[in-house]
Amino acid sequence: MKKSIFITLFFLAVVALSSSFAQDMTTWTWDTYKMKFDVPSNFKVTKNTADAFVASNGKITLSMYPRKGQNLNYAKMQAAVLNWASSSNLDSDSGAQYVEDLNGYWGCYVEGVAKGFPTTALLLIDPDYTDISLYVWISYAASEEDTAAAMLQSFTLN
Repeated sequence: MKKSIFITLFFLAVVALSSSFAQDMTTWTWDTYKMKFDVPSNFKVTKNTADAFVASNGKITLSMYPRKGQNLNYAKMQAAVLNWASSSNLDSDSGAQYVEDLNGYWGCYVEGVAKGFPTTALLLIDPDYTDISLYVWISYAASEEDTAAAMLQSFTLN
């Protein structure tokens, strides 16, 4: 009986937490690149053009930059994301990690620290438009790691 009550309470707590987390997130679309992603509902856009998308809420900053005409294979993607991370002063102990399928995208990412904040540099490619590479930079306060991870996992093709 006690075990059953505990499982029920645990289940209700998980549902309540995931519901409150979901209410804090909003789905946005970067129409230029037919990309959907989730961000905290209090995000403010500071730039939204065909050349860049930048938004923040003071705890998390998301920046995205497209590069056209690259047609990158995996080795070139890995080199490109490592090069970008290095030139952006991302201090990382690990190499680039491959993303086989992120809601339709494939790519590479590097995790580390930039300007004292945990940061992920991600390179995404839509398999239908391999000539366009989307560079995603997300920097966040350590307390926002779960939200940053949810944001990174939310990228989908529109």
